[in-house]
Amino acid sequence: MSRLEDYLEAIYHLIDEKGYASTVAIAENLHVKPPTVSSMLQRLASKEYLVHERYRGIRLTEKGAKIAKSVIARHSMVSELLTMLGVDEEVAYQDTEGIEHHIQPITIKRIEGLVDYLRENPKVLRAIREHIEK
Repeated sequence: MSRLEDYLEAIYHLIDEKGYASTVAIAENLHVKPPTVSSMLQRLASKEYLVHERYRGIRLTEKGAKIAKSVIARHSMVSELLTMLGVDEEVAYQDTEGIEHHIQPITIKRIEGLVDYLRENPKVLRAIREHIEK
C-alpha cells in the first residue's frame, strides 16, 4: 500500500501545484521511469483511485483524493513533531517518508494531540528540547 500511497500523494501535489499531473512529472517526482508510472496508473485506475484518460490527463477520484489527503496529513503531523523535537528539517523529511506509511491511525491521533499540546505550551516544548539535547 505504501507505494500506491506515494503515487496518490505525488499526483495530488502535482495537480495542486501545476493544475495537472503527467506521467513524466510523476516519474520525475518519484524518481522512477515513465513506463513504471504507466503501469501503476493502470493499477490505480483499476482500483478506482484515479481516472486516466489518454491525452486528457489524470484526475483523482474522491476515493483517491481521500487517501492522498490522509497521507499528506500523516506526513505533516509526523514531520512537525520531529522538527519540534529539534530534528533537522531534511532529516525529519527523510524519516517521515519511512514512518508515514507504517503508522496506525490511533498513533497519528496521539501524535496530533501531542503536537497540539506542544504548540499551546511552548515552555513545555522548550523544556523537552533542553532535556533531550543534553
